[in-house]
Amino acid sequence: MNDIVTTLARSYDEAPYPGRAYAHTHPDYMAVLATLLGLNPPPVARCRVLEIGCAAGANLMPMALSLPKASFTGIDLSPRQIADGRRVIDTLGLTNITLLARDLQDVGDELGQFDYIIAHGVYSWTPAPVRDRLMALIKRCLTPNGVAFVSYNTYPGWHMLGAIRDLMLYAARDVEDSHDRARIALALLDMLAESDSEHANAFTSFIAAYAGQFRAMLDRLGPLSHAFLLHDALEVVNEPVYFAQFAAHAAQHGLQYLSETEFPMVLPQGLKPETVDAMRSFSQNGIDLEQYMDFLRGRQFRQTLLCHDHLKIRRTLRPERLAGMSVAALMHPESHPVDLTNETPVVFRNLHDVGFTVMAPITKAALLHLAEASPRAVPFETLVVEAQRRAVDGGAPLRDVEPSVLARRLGGDLLRAFATATTLVSFHLHPPLVASHPGERPQATALARLEAQSGIEVTNLYHDVLQLDPFDRFLLQLLDGQRNRAAIVREMAGAIDTGAVQYTAKEPAFSSPANLEVEIEQRLCWFARVALLVA
Repeated sequence: MNDIVTTLARSYDEAPYPGRAYAHTHPDYMAVLATLLGLNPPPVARCRVLEIGCAAGANLMPMALSLPKASFTGIDLSPRQIADGRRVIDTLGLTNITLLARDLQDVGDELGQFDYIIAHGVYSWTPAPVRDRLMALIKRCLTPNGVAFVSYNTYPGWHMLGAIRDLMLYAARDVEDSHDRARIALALLDMLAESDSEHANAFTSFIAAYAGQFRAMLDRLGPLSHAFLLHDALEVVNEPVYFAQFAAHAAQHGLQYLSETEFPMVLPQGLKPETVDAMRSFSQNGIDLEQYMDFLRGRQFRQTLLCHDHLKIRRTLRPERLAGMSVAALMHPESHPVDLTNETPVVFRNLHDVGFTVMAPITKAALLHLAEASPRAVPFETLVVEAQRRAVDGGAPLRDVEPSVLARRLGGDLLRAFATATTLVSFHLHPPLVASHPGERPQATALARLEAQSGIEVTNLYHDVLQLDPFDRFLLQLLDGQRNRAAIVREMAGAIDTGAVQYTAKEPAFSSPANLEVEIEQRLCWFARVALLVA
């Protein structure tokens, strides 16, 4: 190791990065995007996955649980984090995951090839020679049809964030203790966010706005906020790049840009048509166009998928590529009843209040069916059949329409929803086995129960992270598939009596201990809705 890499390793040993799952790094998600773009990625069920910079393996462990026939390898500079992760793996009894304390520069061919490679939080936080080795490692270790995920900080957004970083580094320049450094940086950030006034000059207002945005991002990160400050903002190396520079660096190593994981961001949404036309006239290719969009959006961060440069990418989304996929969505119509007899527009909204306008009766019926099935994903072919039946029952003149015709219309609408916001609809090549109802003996994964024991964040079966209050954390730990309702209520009541858990009902009507059973049932149903329960 050189001096900078040694410093980085020591930094993560002294203040480990709290682990969590990152939904867009899941091989199923990467495989879906690759398939939608015309590639033939390796099957997810038996894939080999490598994560570079895996910390304690918190991102890999949920994958290893949900894909028992796949194999997972994680490498990280920090021996402490690797040791922490191995203890959790032993507790869970996982046999398909290996964590190694390794500098990526020392990795040769001994690990073999991998179908999916993840490098989250590595590229911008390592020196240039290491970034070269990272790209070379991806090229060498990625199977011919494989997909790699790389995240990195970007300009132009980091030009201003970089000034804020410099201010924080200056304020903490003589402080050695990592937690004191984070505390000082937070105090400075709060000061900057409040620095604007009616008499301030334009630059002060500008930096105050960026500081406020930075502070809001930290608030959203919750338990990860201090670690983000230490290892992302205040780390010894933090080198943003322009997207076009990153794409060129990948190309030098025989890799090509496939997509952003946040797919709607590759599209010029929210920009005036004349602006888009002007950008296209300045652009020689898709990389140029996305770079111009980054300038206009002040892009600060990217999560990019790469593949080998010999593969032919087809960037026009086509409904036929949904064949063999499953679909999940939870959207509700703004008004009832939904008219299935004609193409009267209906707005459906998800839990994030993102709206999507639907006209086709087949799509209206499909979204109603998916809402009832949620959180389970429904095979696309099954969805076409069920939606046609429902639409016909609702008066739509679709009885004699060929399923292939309906599949094209429905598929096109679902792809349009996906291109609007990835929270509206999700596609899966290997959907998880989730319970849509709690059942008599509800069961959460062993990992989720362990996470609930040690922190407020737990990972659901779709690889999303949820935050739980103390009551829900204690309740989730009881859901091992062995306890029936009576046993669950009895243990929760005992925990409340001893003060082991505080009971604050979500609904005031259920605040009486006599209504504890009703409250528990409500929360179990919520666990099912957010995909925390195993089928």
